[in-house]
Amino acid sequence: MKKWYLLSLLCILLCTASAQQNDQIATHFFEQLGKGNWDGAKENMDATMTAKVTPDMLKGIWQQIEQSHGKWETVISLKTAKEGAYDMILADNRFGKAIITFRVVFDTNHRIAGFFIAGTKLLTTALLPYEETDTVITPDGGILYGILTKPVEKQPWPVALIIAGSGPTDHNGNNPLSAAANGNSYQQLAAALAANGIASLRYDKRGIGQSTGFKKSSSATSLDDFTDDAIAWIDHLQKNTQQFKSVAVIGHSEGALIGLMCAGRRSFNSLISLSGPGECMDKVLLTQLRPMLADSLYDRATVILNELRQGNNPQQVPAVLSTLFNPSLYTFWKSTFHYDPCTLLPAVKMPFLIIGGTSDTQVPPVQADILHHCKPGSQLLMIKGMTHALKDTAPVPAGNKTPLPLSSQLVPSLAAFIKH
Repeated sequence: MKKWYLLSLLCILLCTASAQQNDQIATHFFEQLGKGNWDGAKENMDATMTAKVTPDMLKGIWQQIEQSHGKWETVISLKTAKEGAYDMILADNRFGKAIITFRVVFDTNHRIAGFFIAGTKLLTTALLPYEETDTVITPDGGILYGILTKPVEKQPWPVALIIAGSGPTDHNGNNPLSAAANGNSYQQLAAALAANGIASLRYDKRGIGQSTGFKKSSSATSLDDFTDDAIAWIDHLQKNTQQFKSVAVIGHSEGALIGLMCAGRRSFNSLISLSGPGECMDKVLLTQLRPMLADSLYDRATVILNELRQGNNPQQVPAVLSTLFNPSLYTFWKSTFHYDPCTLLPAVKMPFLIIGGTSDTQVPPVQADILHHCKPGSQLLMIKGMTHALKDTAPVPAGNKTPLPLSSQLVPSLAAFIKH
């Protein structure tokens, strides 16, 4: 018994020491990023990360985060996690405008094998005079935080539910990994719709911003959960007949796929796909990765996607791809790749508008053509020069921190479709 106790105590001490070492490395990593010491931030990376991640890449990523969420201030807390064979640290970092949670992945030698954003919580929400907050409770007990934007006209109004795209994108359309010039797309869209007599509701997805309290962990969350969340908002809006006379659903990018799924489970007045996929997301993802990866890594990504599509966990993930194909995302990816937009379209009985941009490099224009071909009777609008962020293609001055305006053709077409 005594020997067993000593062995158990030794194991606890070793595990604690290992966790403390990872804590120290993670803290040092963020402190160096906060100081702008990009070489110092690379000190504890593994060989693959060291080879692939340059100081300029770290600088670009960090500056984009600070442009969106203010200057880095400090590491608030560190929490040890383990998913599969990976040791991780969940690191909450305080910035001027938000608390951002990062996942830092470690190999067995306590070297950083990857890091990515796991969640963002805004510290303050600035409401415009015609905006007010709203919330709904999800089937798994979470609270979704939303912003209702109201026209000046007398109610009831048409109302549009805006469903955000992929990644840590908040209710305003801001993503810490996107340039500031691409920001505020959803807030701009809401304001423009209100000017055309249409109310809108945009919201923070689960795990993002001020939406909290979900029983499911992020690693167990699927595309179906995000669909349940959107349906909770649809039901909420449709019950409020005093304020709203019709409900439209506007899905952007991945949100467009969620909108299609909602149309199979609820009846509402109209559906709009903004830069939405026409093929399964794994095919779209491969299209996005092709110009970014060397042939060997692209081939590896193809194998990983095939494994996920078949419902299996990948057997081997290179460190450089560990952010995209992290064990915490496996459930989500498997559920996403399960749905083909064209097979969902027969359930779409309401008027359906498909909008794409000729300058969209994330979801190329051909995806809109595929959707339109799969749904006879749908309307297709291809906006010349519009990007994935719904902005017009335009040169951005160096150091610009002001969001570009929406594409000029977008809102008139949207408003006319929703109203008529």
